[in-house]
Amino acid sequence: MKTNAERSDVREWLDVLSKAAESDRSPKLWKRVHHLVSVPARRRANVNIYKINKHTKDGDNVVVPGKVLSIGRMDHKVNIAALEYSKSAETLLSGASCRMVSISEMIGQKRVNIII
Repeated sequence: MKTNAERSDVREWLDVLSKAAESDRSPKLWKRVHHLVSVPARRRANVNIYKINKHTKDGDNVVVPGKVLSIGRMDHKVNIAALEYSKSAETLLSGASCRMVSISEMIGQKRVNIII
């Protein structure tokens, strides 16, 4: 899948996602995430922490194909893979004992949720 991403971290995500979309494990999910990441930056999702908290349970795996912002609080632990985190969102998530993982770690997980 061809894209014109300029940032190296976005290109890395797109490479990993295109390989995952061709694999046997959840290809539709990773193809959808690839599509959501390959759009221009101004159209990517900006997700607040309260939305992640509302739609997840303890121990869930979450992919955010955009930026995680700091409005809200986390009541439980989740594993999150996102393109970007605001500085205050990083401190709130680490304070709630959430793991911020890379996309390649998330691909091997079961039951992954996309939050946009």
